Amino acid sequence: MMIMMRVTLAVASLTCWLIAEPSHGQQATATEVYTLRERCAKMAAAVFQKDYTFSDNTGGMKRLFNYENHYSQKQNRCFFLEMGIFIEKGKVSKQLRLLDLHDNKEYGTYFDTDAQPQYVLCTVGEQRCNTEQEWRQLTKPYLED
Repeated sequence: MMIMMRVTLAVASLTCWLIAEPSHGQQATATEVYTLRERCAKMAAAVFQKDYTFSDNTGGMKRLFNYENHYSQKQNRCFFLEMGIFIEKGKVSKQLRLLDLHDNKEYGTYFDTDAQPQYVLCTVGEQRCNTEQEWRQLTKPYLED
């Protein structure tokens, strides 16, 4: 009985793994892609709920957060786009970060502020950029299939 239960668990685990990660060289079925996209959306929602507050006002700074998620079939990755707006003393700052939820890796960061002196940080991987439009163009391959 115990051996049968172990075999059943092993088969169930293998089946889940096969659905989660299509074999190299094989195209994922529509059902597999749907399942992976759904899993990515649930993972992103859980991360946002655990690590973020949609809006807060701390120490005179109002912070607003939101996110988008995208499962890239081409890269077999779940991407999380963090979007933050910070308002302090009438000055507005914006932050965008592109993260891979599986590997907990940051792929790109964009930050700008209308405070003086104006400051912009714009990188995707090793590439530097100067504007949000450039940043969005560089992150496009991760957020679209």
